[in-house]
Amino acid sequence: MSKVQSSIIVYRPMEEVFDFMVSPYSGPAFILSLGENTNINPEKTQMGQTYDWQFNIGEVVLKGKGEVIEFDRPHTIKIATAGDSSSTWTYVLKEEGDGTRVTVEIEYDFLETVYKRLTDNKIDIDEFGQKTAEQMLKNLKVIMEGAHR
Repeated sequence: MSKVQSSIIVYRPMEEVFDFMVSPYSGPAFILSLGENTNINPEKTQMGQTYDWQFNIGEVVLKGKGEVIEFDRPHTIKIATAGDSSSTWTYVLKEEGDGTRVTVEIEYDFLETVYKRLTDNKIDIDEFGQKTAEQMLKNLKVIMEGAHR
């Protein structure tokens, strides 16, 4: 299993950042390769919420199911995924100065057939994972801070 981590400060209240980023409806807005989340149940994010996801890495489309396995508003959410990849996405939020420090840690592994498709397409999986973690937090910052200018 591989692991990536990234952190950023978002200058918005912690509850506001948390509520936006934990919604499966918001995910595709700031996680660039996340094509969609569907079949979200229940609608409101909470422990045990499930949904179907589609993640696009280059021309390789991955699909699976996600489930919220830890939920402590507004501090922590952990989501486990299964399907073409197995992963755990952990978001931790802490107040820092006038903003909110958001840290994401993603642990992931791919089915052997998916791994082969990715490497056949010359995708450096670990580099892609790290860039995804960094870019999603940058996107989150732009969305959250830009909405209040």
